[in-house]
Amino acid sequence: MSSMKEIEQKAEQYSRKRDDLEKVVTAMQQELNAVKRRHIRNIRCAVREAADAKNVLYEAISDSRGLFKKPKTKIFHGIKVGYAKRKGKVEIENEPAVVERIRKQLPEDQAELLIRVTEKVDKNAVGELTAADLKRLGIRIKSDTDAAVIAPVDGEVDKLVNALLADIEGVENEADQNDKEDAA
Repeated sequence: MSSMKEIEQKAEQYSRKRDDLEKVVTAMQQELNAVKRRHIRNIRCAVREAADAKNVLYEAISDSRGLFKKPKTKIFHGIKVGYAKRKGKVEIENEPAVVERIRKQLPEDQAELLIRVTEKVDKNAVGELTAADLKRLGIRIKSDTDAAVIAPVDGEVDKLVNALLADIEGVENEADQNDKEDAA
């Protein structure tokens, strides 16, 4: 078993390591920002040009619908063009009336498939009840034991690291999506 003094020393070591991490992440973030600043004008220009070219292509496809009867799409230079059936959006103005018509006009087994009935206990709200109320209702709280906690008070490094990881994941997801579109 550790003494409080040993735990304090280990916390100090951890704090120093987090400070080191913060310095590394901050330096990297500054370099990334500098790179972004150097390239932002070219990126914005390239985005505008690509959007303009896409609009011109869209207009050409729209004006030439007859060229896309069979097949409805073609691939040119890695770009799929043509027409594809979109999935329509279901719109219901008066949902209770539609539910009632489904129940009256369709067989019961089909109505069960079309009508969703959901009743659930709000676990967040129930968590606010007293222990006596919970017991009376037959609700148990599980895993409410004490657990070791290690949480930085400032949280700034965690925010930077999480933002960095989200940024990296976004770039990777975008690259994966582009690869899938290129393969299609």
